[in-house]
Amino acid sequence: MGTRVLYLVRHGQYHTEEASPRYGQLTPLGRQQARRVGKRLASIEFDVMHHSDMARAVETAALIARELPAGLPTRSSKLLREGIPTAPVPWLPNHTRADARRARIRMDAAFERYFKRARSGERHELLVAHGNIIRYLVRRAMGDPIDNWLRMNITQCGLTVITLGPRRGRVVLMSFNDVGHLAPKMRTFL
Repeated sequence: MGTRVLYLVRHGQYHTEEASPRYGQLTPLGRQQARRVGKRLASIEFDVMHHSDMARAVETAALIARELPAGLPTRSSKLLREGIPTAPVPWLPNHTRADARRARIRMDAAFERYFKRARSGERHELLVAHGNIIRYLVRRAMGDPIDNWLRMNITQCGLTVITLGPRRGRVVLMSFNDVGHLAPKMRTFL
């Protein structure tokens, strides 16, 4: 069995005003954040990049890809979409248990798909997704109680690295929400 190294990146800052024609698209700062994390990742030889099919993640992935060697396979995935895996959530009073069940089923499918050892050798895979799913996946990988995802926060274009080793499926959290590539004034959460 081999080793899989997962690099999880949250999308860049995006327009959150639902009435805006730019809703869901990256802001100028979000585009800068994405380019910066792309430059940070440029020295890594990735085997593949997976990204959520939501606009802010698609745009972030495209900007990151411009900084990486040409020809990197890139795959869009509905499994990596944003969601809320537990209910109730204090800041979302209309979020139902049924909503949470659907999100949790999808997020568990994402975990089963991406969080497994490589068949052989060492694979480096980049996942561009959203804060809630990244927090959920990290907690699940570490074997922590699932509800603890609410106790973590992740910066836009923050970098998390997890190694899934060959020995008994050993999981090592190498870094969480690393933002060394972003100047303090570029660090945003919303």
